[in-house]
Amino acid sequence: MKFFIIAVSIAFLCAAYAWPVIPLLVYPLNRRRGFWAALYCCAVAVFFGLGFRYTNRFMVSDFFEAAVYTSAVRAIAEATGILEKPRQIWRKREHEQEILS
Repeated sequence: MKFFIIAVSIAFLCAAYAWPVIPLLVYPLNRRRGFWAALYCCAVAVFFGLGFRYTNRFMVSDFFEAAVYTSAVRAIAEATGILEKPRQIWRKREHEQEILS
């Protein structure tokens, strides 16, 4: 049982430390899904960030706070359409590579 608790704790800490970059990496070529993923990541980060706010152990709340900021940046970028031009260039490049190969 002790091993299970340690394994779950390590998995949770790994997820907490990776959570700030998840909104930036999820659904890079889909505007609508990227926006909703950013909002979901932000809501989860706020929930867990408030839960671990008064525990200073492993700085978990700091990583969730960073996730709120990265989620907000992604949501704003998706809502304003800033990322559409890079997506079009990426899709065009992929299409050209498919034609050449």
